[in-house]
Amino acid sequence: MLGKLEEEKAAVQCKLKWKDEQFRHLEEALKKVQDDFRAAKKEWGSDRSTLVDRIDTLEADLDSKIRVAEDFRSRLDMCSQALAHEEGRRKRVETEMSELRHMYGNVISEYQGAKSMVESLSSKTDGDIAYLRSSLAEKATMLKEIEYSKARIEQENEDLRSKLKEYQEAQIGGADAVVSLKSLREKFRALEQTHRSCTEKLRGKEEEWRLQMTKLVNDLDGCLSQLESKDILIVQLQNELLGSHRSLELQTVDNWEALIILTVVQTKFYESCSFVDTAKLNMQHHCEEIEKEISSAKKQLEEQSCIIAQSQAEQKQQSGVITKLHARIEELEHMEQEHKKMQRQLDAYKEMRDNMLRDAHCLKDETSKKESTLQVKLREALSALDEANCALADRKRELSQLEISLHHQKEAIEHLEKLKVDMEAEAKSYMCDNRILKRDLDTALTAKVEAEELLRQEKMQLTCALDEAKYTLSERNSELTQFEINLEKVKVDMGTELKTCMDENCVLKRDLGVALIAKMEAEECHTKEKEEFCGIIKEKGMMIDKLQQYVAVLEEENMVKKLDLGSLIKMECDKSIREVKNWYSEIVEISDKKLLELEERLRFAEQKFSCREQEIMNMFDQEESDWYTLIAEKEIAISDIQQTVESVQLDIKHLLEAAAAKVAEVQLEVNQLYGFAETLNSLNIIQEHDTVFKDMLIAECERELDSLQVNLVQEKHQSRNLKNLIEQLEAQTASEMSEKAEEHLEVTNKLKSLEGRNETLDEHLRELKSRTTDMSKAVLQERNQLVNELTGLTNTIGEVIYGGESMMSNLRRIMQKVNEEPCNDRLTSEKTNGRSSSPLIRHKSGHVLDRRSPLKENNY
Repeated sequence: MLGKLEEEKAAVQCKLKWKDEQFRHLEEALKKVQDDFRAAKKEWGSDRSTLVDRIDTLEADLDSKIRVAEDFRSRLDMCSQALAHEEGRRKRVETEMSELRHMYGNVISEYQGAKSMVESLSSKTDGDIAYLRSSLAEKATMLKEIEYSKARIEQENEDLRSKLKEYQEAQIGGADAVVSLKSLREKFRALEQTHRSCTEKLRGKEEEWRLQMTKLVNDLDGCLSQLESKDILIVQLQNELLGSHRSLELQTVDNWEALIILTVVQTKFYESCSFVDTAKLNMQHHCEEIEKEISSAKKQLEEQSCIIAQSQAEQKQQSGVITKLHARIEELEHMEQEHKKMQRQLDAYKEMRDNMLRDAHCLKDETSKKESTLQVKLREALSALDEANCALADRKRELSQLEISLHHQKEAIEHLEKLKVDMEAEAKSYMCDNRILKRDLDTALTAKVEAEELLRQEKMQLTCALDEAKYTLSERNSELTQFEINLEKVKVDMGTELKTCMDENCVLKRDLGVALIAKMEAEECHTKEKEEFCGIIKEKGMMIDKLQQYVAVLEEENMVKKLDLGSLIKMECDKSIREVKNWYSEIVEISDKKLLELEERLRFAEQKFSCREQEIMNMFDQEESDWYTLIAEKEIAISDIQQTVESVQLDIKHLLEAAAAKVAEVQLEVNQLYGFAETLNSLNIIQEHDTVFKDMLIAECERELDSLQVNLVQEKHQSRNLKNLIEQLEAQTASEMSEKAEEHLEVTNKLKSLEGRNETLDEHLRELKSRTTDMSKAVLQERNQLVNELTGLTNTIGEVIYGGESMMSNLRRIMQKVNEEPCNDRLTSEKTNGRSSSPLIRHKSGHVLDRRSPLKENNY
């Protein structure tokens, strides 16, 4: 039994040894698997870090591109705002032009009304004049008849008186003439009766003539008052014409400025469009790069999925190994159970045969120790298996999480592709809108060019109409001149007063022109003379300085010997300088006196002219104030319309800006979600509640996008309504502009009527120009006299300069004599002094000879 037991024990020990070796191999395999897993984990961590870095770089690039896109959008907004501003300004200009057209139409209508009134008045005056002429002719014939009858009656009275005298003489002679006396008395009575009837008729006719004369005087007064009122109207229309001309010039300038600004804005818009196109191309390239990177990431994910599949295959292999290990462990457990049975049998045998197994106690101890060691090893193997199972479970969980993350990444990529497609569609829509805006701008420019051409044609037509009106006005003026010739007797006083005023104005203007011309010429001559005199004085001062230097040198060299000569030279130089200064001071005083006289004349003329100008300007200020009040009222109405239009445009802009801001917010939220998803993918914080949270966020974002799309649709509808309102307002403004164009036409008609008055003023200006030419001739004569005086002065100055040159020649001669005298003195001193003083004398002479004279040509 013991032998069997020992054999069994040896077999069990062999089995245990074999199992120990298998367990060691399994431990080594587990270590290798763990090392491979750790290496794979490290590689996966490095790949993960590289992917995170790439994702960060891509996010940075996307942020930069988004910023660039936002900058482009802001620039486009600025360009659109500038275009809107320019369109508003263009509309304002168009409104002003339509107003001017309306005003022009009103002026033309007023001109036509005034023309018809003038024609009717002229026809009436012609009829009145013809009637008056006929009545005057009739009355002249009546007067001639009455004078003839009066002369005949006076002759009869004289005959009767002569007969009475003869009768008285004959009565003294006798009484035979009683019968003749009676006949004569009867004749005398009849003549008295006829004389009385004639006187009564003459009185009645004189009364009629007086009444007619009073009527004619009243008619003439009415005609004169009408003429004065028409003159006042003509003056007012002239002022209105000048104001309209100024306004037209200002409007032309504004139109040119608007055209320039439009060209600049168009260039900027085209530049921005080109810049946007380049940016879109860059975005496309960037999107292609992102797609490539996404494809590369997909490839990497596929590689990782392949790696995961390989790891799964390895896990399957490991699971097979683990199953084998489980089978082996079960076999070991079965062996353990058998061993327990054997132990039980051994215990029974021990209990039964304790005494027999005392010798085998040591063996039992050893076997117990081995059993304990085997149990410990089994426990360790079980714990390792449990750890391996836990690691496998963790790896399975990680693989499931990776699969879930891949699924979410795929969904996010699909969502991003959808967003990309939507953005491309929006970009296409924006491009279409930009093209539509460009077309609108081109159409607006063409319409503006056509409007300018129409305006030019209308201006040509208006100029032709003005020429025709001028011709008709000239004809009417000729007729009025004939009528004025008939009424010169009444207008003599007014004409004389006007002529005196005009003559005074002309004289004042001539005096002013002549005085201004004389003042300018005198100032120029005075400045020239002053400059010449200053130059001459500077030259003389230079000469005097040189002479003073020369005198100082002479004084230093000949202080002991030639004091008399230096004093004489100084005296002569001082005298010449004083004479020249006195001469120049006299010339300057004379010129200053002449200038003062001219300035006094100019002041007097300017005072007269300013007084006259003030009187005239006070007359025109009232008329200008009325016109400006009308213009101010119209401008207020225009400004109200413009404010309404601008308010509507601002509302549209605010709505568009709000829509763009909402779209930008949605895009930012999408980008944030994209970044959040990428960060989640990069950090691998993939858990079940996170996925649910992402799904919730995506659902909320999609809801917000849907709501924003609905809001965009509503805002588009509102923008369409606002566009309709703007079109209605534009139609209203167009109607108002047409009305203002009619007013403008009326104003132009008034201006045409005023141009006739301008022609008369041109004739007066011609007369004034002729008078100014006469005054200029007189001024030229005075100028020639002044030139002759100046030539005399220059001659005197030349004589003085010649005298100065003669003085210089005399001084040179004196200096030569002075130089010769010290040379002779030195020669005598050399002979007398001898060798001891010779070097000093030579040094002195050399010094004197080397010194150049101050009056040589080198000094000049």
